[in-house]
Amino acid sequence: MRREPGNSAPGWDDRERGLLGQVITANRLTDGAVVFLDDEGQWSERLDRSQVFPDKVAAATGLDIGKAAEAGNLIVDLYAVDVTVQAGAIVPLKLREVIRARGPTIFAAFTKPGSTPAPVQEDDHVSV
Repeated sequence: MRREPGNSAPGWDDRERGLLGQVITANRLTDGAVVFLDDEGQWSERLDRSQVFPDKVAAATGLDIGKAAEAGNLIVDLYAVDVTVQAGAIVPLKLREVIRARGPTIFAAFTKPGSTPAPVQEDDHVSV
């Protein structure tokens, strides 16, 4: 069974999982690139430049900014991603989001600048 944010397995809570906050992500409409909302309200391809919202209430503000960008046909598929910070780097908690942030999984040379490797939990998986 897949765990969703706020629906942790018994004995786990968000602090134990290292949940720091959320970042807002989408795909740029012109080229499909994965983008993240930064602290200036702009869309960046770099996860390390994204604004980390400390809780879901604050993330709602970022989602509102994203909805305006969606209405303006700048982005599509807007949503919030749970993240933590490890050694000063923003790291998504879900494997799917690690892959979206880093780029292709074939060769390390093709990963995106500003991305960081993240530990993968045993129950993480991405269907193909």
